[in-house]
Amino acid sequence: MTTITTSDVGALAWLTATVSLLLAFAVPTIALFAAMYFAEIRQPTVAQLRAKRMALLAVAAPTLFTFIGVALSMLGDPVPDTWFWVACWVLAVVALFRVDWNAPAPAKVQPVPAALRVAHGISALVIIGIFLALHITNHLTGLVGPSTYDAVMTIFRHVYRTEVLQPLLVTLFLFQIGTGLYLVWRHTAAPSDRFRTFQIASGVYLACYVLGHMNSVFIFARTYLGIDTGWNFATGAPAGLIKDPWNIRLVPYDWLGVFFVLSHIAVGTRAVMMAHGASKDFADRLNRNAQRGG
Repeated sequence: MTTITTSDVGALAWLTATVSLLLAFAVPTIALFAAMYFAEIRQPTVAQLRAKRMALLAVAAPTLFTFIGVALSMLGDPVPDTWFWVACWVLAVVALFRVDWNAPAPAKVQPVPAALRVAHGISALVIIGIFLALHITNHLTGLVGPSTYDAVMTIFRHVYRTEVLQPLLVTLFLFQIGTGLYLVWRHTAAPSDRFRTFQIASGVYLACYVLGHMNSVFIFARTYLGIDTGWNFATGAPAGLIKDPWNIRLVPYDWLGVFFVLSHIAVGTRAVMMAHGASKDFADRLNRNAQRGG
């Protein structure tokens, strides 16, 4: 990463930032296609199953990297986060290549409990209703300006920061993370089409994103730094998101967070439609239109 200052006129520093951002978006994209490839193998080996799960984890690379950076920052940066990040993936690759590449994966797959899927969906609807819709709307007001953003945030906080709803939201988010990762583990044991794999991948990203976001807000900002999580926190003030070598990681982190939230809802709706009698072609067509914005 390179620090960009106002004296820079777009040479090496801006080129480095651009390449870094492109790579940050390319990694989860390539990992997603790799997961789709392995997911379509009907009789995978143990190595192929592990490679699929590792690829799904790599989809969440932007949010995992941010989480590591925040955690190490609170620990006083005992080691550079890039060193720690590379070491983690080296260990993961070593673990992948230590398995028997010819051994078949278990053929018997345990079904996912229907009640758990329903509970996961209902809790998601509650989160959307009392927090997510307000939160995304609040971020959209940032297009108007910081004063509007902070004013709308203050109003919305009277809803989701009440003594009753805030603990409920935290509980629901933890429930979503726990049940989501359980569903991911069960679903990845079986082959799946690209829509289902995308749903799983978006769920993995969101589980890591929500956990990391809660850590950043509740522990890092409110407890460790003792600051408000308003406009300045969201935009990485005073340096900003692009010009700071640490903050620039927040661009793919947040953009992909919003993308996968909306996409996960869309593909989840597809699964519900098919479970209630809609044809696969109709559900797929509707889902594609929704992801393209109509």
